[in-house]
Amino acid sequence: MKTKKIFTENEENWEYNSRISHGENIWLEYGEGYRLTIELIEQEVLENDGKNQDFYIYPYCFQIRHYIELRFKEIIWECKRLKSEEYNPKKDGHCLKTLWNKSSAALKDLRKDELLDVPDGVYDFIDELHTLDIKSDSFRYPINFNNDSTLKGKEMINFKNLSENFANVKSYLESITDGISVLFDHRNNH
Repeated sequence: MKTKKIFTENEENWEYNSRISHGENIWLEYGEGYRLTIELIEQEVLENDGKNQDFYIYPYCFQIRHYIELRFKEIIWECKRLKSEEYNPKKDGHCLKTLWNKSSAALKDLRKDELLDVPDGVYDFIDELHTLDIKSDSFRYPINFNNDSTLKGKEMINFKNLSENFANVKSYLESITDGISVLFDHRNNH
């Protein structure tokens, strides 16, 4: 029996072939993918009177956490690239506090203080998410290695409040990545 390949392009339905990027903007493309998915979930929940929000909350929170992690790693990656330095993001793991500190240090190293103006609530959001999901598994799995609940003690999360507060974080992170892109454009045009 011949095995059919699934994760490949299809000539018959070519309009549904999704391009997998390997270029310079790979971090941007991954981040954008997660951002768009977050916005789809928000739209589904907030425009359908909370329908299925009890189910969507897990992938929604996981997507938010992973988006933030990707953006931090993108910031570090791009700052290092601006200075022609190597960076291996796998070595930094999933710790949001570590990534926050390293991305802030990378921006300081570029001497771009204007990119470090953190709006109210951004650090608190990241800190609370880090505390709730230290290992990036609380919203992926219902139990940990010890068979304990990954969200033990957490009974409710207000979806609307979470969405509104995340908008501030998302805006901040996008302003930083946009600012770094401007630095690249400036460097390449001079």
